[in-house]
Amino acid sequence: MQHPGEIAALGTAAMWSCGSLLFTAAARRAGAFGLNQFRITLALVFLCAILFLTGTARSFPRFSNPGVAWLAVSGLIRLTLGDLCYFGSLVLLGPRLTTLLAALAPPITAVVAVPFLDERLGARALIGMILTLGGVAWVVLERPVVEAPRGHRARGVILGLLAAVGQGVGLVLAKRGMGHAIDPLPANIIRMAAATLGIWIIALLTGRLDSPRGVWTNRTARWSAFGATLLGPTFGVWLSLVAARHTKTGIAATLMATVPVLILPLVIIFHKEKVSLRAAFGAVLVVAGVAVIFLR
Repeated sequence: MQHPGEIAALGTAAMWSCGSLLFTAAARRAGAFGLNQFRITLALVFLCAILFLTGTARSFPRFSNPGVAWLAVSGLIRLTLGDLCYFGSLVLLGPRLTTLLAALAPPITAVVAVPFLDERLGARALIGMILTLGGVAWVVLERPVVEAPRGHRARGVILGLLAAVGQGVGLVLAKRGMGHAIDPLPANIIRMAAATLGIWIIALLTGRLDSPRGVWTNRTARWSAFGATLLGPTFGVWLSLVAARHTKTGIAATLMATVPVLILPLVIIFHKEKVSLRAAFGAVLVVAGVAVIFLR
């Protein structure tokens, strides 16, 4: 198969687009922290079940493998701290500005990948990234943004930037941890185990151990959370590691950043929203950027 990493990255973005709708539905009823705590823990259970049901448990690396430590740190940075910063930014800035700040993750990823992975992008790849991220930014900034109080805005921007850094650094460290010896499925389990431990420690320190109860007791939140968990931290993150293994991390991060565009047909179908010419033009830019990346 040609371009397996790029295809996996687009598959990741598609799963995250569907999962974000379910995540939003659950978060409105149960709160973001409790939902994140619930979905990361549940994802670890799902992934362990998949590992044993598929008979691939023997592929799990020894804990003495240096890659395990890199993967654990990656999980803490990306899935625990990065997601907490992202959700905090969502609360303070709203989805439009937060998503725009998240679009900084691909260039951050590309920069971090130089010293850690010795990855360098060619001219065509850079042009494709610029077109893709330009289209995403064009779509995200389509609607006017409601201004937050100045203090909230500053904290929201800082949290959004930290989330983008966490996403970029986490992906690079995950690729370094996998190397050529650890498969994406066990790698994802290691990252999710570290993230689960991290978020439960935070819950203990902040007195929020019972936060997931709100997810479980609300029927809509519970089933939405199950769907969001399967599409997000289970299969989506697993597929993102497949993408990172088979293509350069900057390119993988760029293709995974197309969620705001891929979600457009979903909001048309399920939320009956209308798509403007500006959004359509942004989508065309994204498609052009993706095409350049695939044809480089």
